[in-house]
Amino acid sequence: MSQTITKAASIARFAGWTSVTAPCAFTPAAVAGVKRARSPKPGKHMERSRRDLLKLFGATTILGVDYWFSTPAYSVTANYSWGFGQALEHPIQEIYPAVFNDEIYVGGGFVPSDNPIFYGLSPSRKIFIYNPIAQAWRPGETFPEARHHLGMVSSPNYLYGIGGFFGVKGGAWQVKDNVYRISSGKDEWESAPSIPIPMAESIYASSSENIHVIGGKTVDKHSERNVDTNSHYILVNDEYWEKAAPATVARNSAAGAALDDKIFVIGGRKSGKTAKNFGFSEFYNVKDDRWEPIRPLPIALSGLTAVALNGNIIVAGGEAFGANGNWKSGKAFSQVWSYDPTKDSWKKELDMPQSRHGHGAVTINNSMYIIGGGSKVGPQETLSSLLVFESA
Repeated sequence: MSQTITKAASIARFAGWTSVTAPCAFTPAAVAGVKRARSPKPGKHMERSRRDLLKLFGATTILGVDYWFSTPAYSVTANYSWGFGQALEHPIQEIYPAVFNDEIYVGGGFVPSDNPIFYGLSPSRKIFIYNPIAQAWRPGETFPEARHHLGMVSSPNYLYGIGGFFGVKGGAWQVKDNVYRISSGKDEWESAPSIPIPMAESIYASSSENIHVIGGKTVDKHSERNVDTNSHYILVNDEYWEKAAPATVARNSAAGAALDDKIFVIGGRKSGKTAKNFGFSEFYNVKDDRWEPIRPLPIALSGLTAVALNGNIIVAGGEAFGANGNWKSGKAFSQVWSYDPTKDSWKKELDMPQSRHGHGAVTINNSMYIIGGGSKVGPQETLSSLLVFESA
């Protein structure tokens, strides 16, 4: 047992964790992703139409999810394993990283601060770049303004930083509409066309060389308060914004990924007095400008990530607030799910070594990289670790 704990502590330090609070969770198999015996084949699903499933499970109460962990219909597979990369210099959460020129760009998140604006955290201007060949981070050009929940996404020509929140003490959640971008070979951010409305905690996706921003938070024109939105805008040819078909529901903190001329939007949260998480999921058909529902995520979560990997959509982590939207009584999750678009079905994959939400996720060369986040719900235990999810 002492060897197991020592190995866990060593890996935790390398990955940027400050402590190992539950050594039993960091066995060599859990940490290194050692192949496990395959679970028995799942039992036959109860036959229901997609519409029936959407009605039953599309939007659930915040923590009403325990059923999904007891059913054999979602037994764990062993198709992937987890490894560790070099940790970031600083912990960071609430990020939307992007791949540009085959490197990972991260920035515009919440970071621990000596002059915090929100529970020990403040927005950041720092940009970090990870080279998967060198397996190392380096600093990037500082972003023009401090932001958290900054939406980073790339087109063939530019890397964009879109919207997000500006914050000061007493006003930590100011939604922004301005956009900056940087091009290959240049070291300075430049102004780009502003998005038509302020947006943050949105879906940011690149498809057919255009940039899509979907849902999240915006500012109500009458109350001047932050509200959920289902708005959808496309930055066409890096030149101008165009309004597209709105998403079916207004939500924030959902996960999104682009695959085969489709943009998938999964999970998320409804804010306010009737706050709840969504399992409801759908995709936007880029060619037809329309939305179509898919089988809901088996657990209703927000603050999760989604990427396209090996023809599937991989969803990782997330959080669920407590009753009445109280984050202090909520929970962060380590579950990983894969969605097969050809079968409209979900499958349980190997859990992350540690629960996290507000992290970032991207794919390069058939591997998923999980960056930062918080290991507990809300603004708690911010991480600097880098996880790598690869075919076993």
